[in-house]
Amino acid sequence: MVILNRSTIFGFALTILLMLALADLVTGQPPGSKSTADIIQNLTHKDAKVRSDAAWALGKRGDPSAVGPLIQALDDGDRNVREWASLALAKIGKPSVDPLIAALKEKNGFVKWESAMDLGLINDTRGTLPLISELVCNNSTVRYWALASLGQIKDPRSLDPLISALGDGNRSLREEAGWAIRSVAGAGSTDLLIRILDDSNISRRMGAIDALGNSGDMKAVPPLIGVLEDTDAGARAGAVESLGRLKDNRSITPLIKHLRDPEVNVRGEAGRALVAIGKPGEEALISALKDGDNTTRAGVAVVLGEIGDERSTEPLLLAFQNGDRNVRHAAVIALAKINESLDLQPFVQILQDPSAGSDIRADAAWALGEMNDIKARGPLLEAMAVDKDDNVRLSAAKALKNIGGVSIPVYSI
Repeated sequence: MVILNRSTIFGFALTILLMLALADLVTGQPPGSKSTADIIQNLTHKDAKVRSDAAWALGKRGDPSAVGPLIQALDDGDRNVREWASLALAKIGKPSVDPLIAALKEKNGFVKWESAMDLGLINDTRGTLPLISELVCNNSTVRYWALASLGQIKDPRSLDPLISALGDGNRSLREEAGWAIRSVAGAGSTDLLIRILDDSNISRRMGAIDALGNSGDMKAVPPLIGVLEDTDAGARAGAVESLGRLKDNRSITPLIKHLRDPEVNVRGEAGRALVAIGKPGEEALISALKDGDNTTRAGVAVVLGEIGDERSTEPLLLAFQNGDRNVRHAAVIALAKINESLDLQPFVQILQDPSAGSDIRADAAWALGEMNDIKARGPLLEAMAVDKDDNVRLSAAKALKNIGGVSIPVYSI
């Protein structure tokens, strides 16, 4: 089963229950026209539609005698039948709790995870300890719904097991454990999660980092900035990602620093976080274009291109002239994103400047090709004819091919 967002699933299920209850809708015959025993018999009908109708009719009737047959229907081969049986059990409510707890011990995965989900929908503390016991189940979907339901029930007894679940090897489950902790602990959850940042278990730390990023609590920003100095690259990447979700201006300068992190994943997350923060970080990013190292400057150029503010145009042009090849390429790509009708003249001037290094002249030719403007043909043809450097002439030829419509003599390259 694909694990979907917990709040979406619970919200969807509760909405269906409410709408059907209010509208007095039943997918089969009105429950008053048949006995409960007759409807239960239809749960084994060969037609899946009849079985689905019977499941919901039993849920609407609310007769506790239907709970056992409905739990058996959680093992039905048809997904719709299973889902309607699950909703019916939730609608019957508290009489379903003990049988659902017993069903958690079944070997069948469908029965186990649907029982776990229903216990959360019914929201009865009798389900707390049985759900806690499923947090070590070898079925990740069962663990997920146990976490989600504990978050719905909000029983304080689940808090320590939920903290342990932050160490789950599955990131989706760590995130769900973080949500459940915030739900159970309430206002004190941020301080609790901050303390877990010092845990010796890296998975629990990662779970806390994710949960703090999802918390929306700006109190989490300074501790997460502290994690950026962690020796573990995964922790640094997680902290960067969480800071990007919180979008606090205090994280801008530390994030720019990590555009030159030794780990490529951290650098990528830092760029995405800065893009998420957007224009409030632009002034600091432009400053970093002037005095950062080349790795930082290239990363900054990429971020400025994604932000897309024309105020970055002149600083990016300067970075093109003063950076290494990676900076120049990143600057051109950023400039093209910011302004598709970018003036060719600065690049033509560099291409035609004999005092400029051959590398930057070659990159100026490449930039003109990237702009794909017919007005660049003349300067590129001239560079092919007169420039003394083989790489510049080759770059000009490739740029002309990019623009198209020009026959390139082999002898001129």
